[in-house]
Amino acid sequence: MNHGKILTCLFLLFLCACHNNSADKREDGAELVYEPDGGSAQNPAFSPDGETILFTLFHEGYNEGPAGLYTISDDEPVVLLDEPDCDNVNLPGASWNRVINRITFASDREDTEEIWIIKPDGDGLFRVTNHSGLDTSYTEPSFSPDGQWIVFEVKGQAPEDQQQGSIWKVRADGTGLVQLTDGPGGGTDDRQPNWSPSGNRILFQRRITGSDDWNIYTMDTAGSDIQQVTDAPWSDTDASWSPDGQYIVYSSNYGGIPMPNIFVIPADGGTPRRITFNEENEDAAPSWSPDGRWIAFESHDDENTPASIWRIEVPDSILR
Repeated sequence: MNHGKILTCLFLLFLCACHNNSADKREDGAELVYEPDGGSAQNPAFSPDGETILFTLFHEGYNEGPAGLYTISDDEPVVLLDEPDCDNVNLPGASWNRVINRITFASDREDTEEIWIIKPDGDGLFRVTNHSGLDTSYTEPSFSPDGQWIVFEVKGQAPEDQQQGSIWKVRADGTGLVQLTDGPGGGTDDRQPNWSPSGNRILFQRRITGSDDWNIYTMDTAGSDIQQVTDAPWSDTDASWSPDGQYIVYSSNYGGIPMPNIFVIPADGGTPRRITFNEENEDAAPSWSPDGRWIAFESHDDENTPASIWRIEVPDSILR
């Protein structure tokens, strides 16, 4: 082969590499983890060793079920639990527990939407909650660090702008059901609780019923000592903890940016720090890797388009 042909081949390889890199990496440094051929991949949560990501695949589009649970550690996802006409949905953050090696999720596989647990290999399926009536859903569960408790959201069947969710907890064996917040009693909508790595605090998002202004709060594990973490007039949602419990990662349109991006804030409040920089996509549902180096999140154009799973490296200034 002559030098001209060699240079041409090298140039074509360079173009191919540039094309692949541009498709799999954004200008803000975020890297594509998984883009489904069909459906919407959402709610990433890391395994305890950080080598695998759990997520929910909504088959009919963004938040449109049926939905199944999948894991991915290489290029191809693995089915954990996927059933016709059922919604099996995990929460980002502490949904995969190291101590008992179980995953918690919400499912309507037996009519009412309940809290369940399952082993990472798909065995050991166990129904944790058993409530009567179809007018209430038990959703958005996360584990305490020791795996003994699950905190979750209880909501009714009201329209979205009239919802008044509450936060509850239950032992992983189904006993000891306790209400922590009372949305209807307080005129609030409380959702998406995540247990802190130290086990002494639970975060959740709250809005006044009918408002679009979500803020992040924390409370102790008895539902007392409620502290507001974010207070700016923007929608702050989908929060979970850093592995050392010093920070909270969440999705927000803080500062009036056109699309929600990923932010980090100290657990006791302060000035938010923006992590992703993408004006065209909504970045949401973030989870921190156990080693503190990565944040996984879902990203999509708008509420009518499916999402993919991405990850971005945590800035060194936060890791120190």
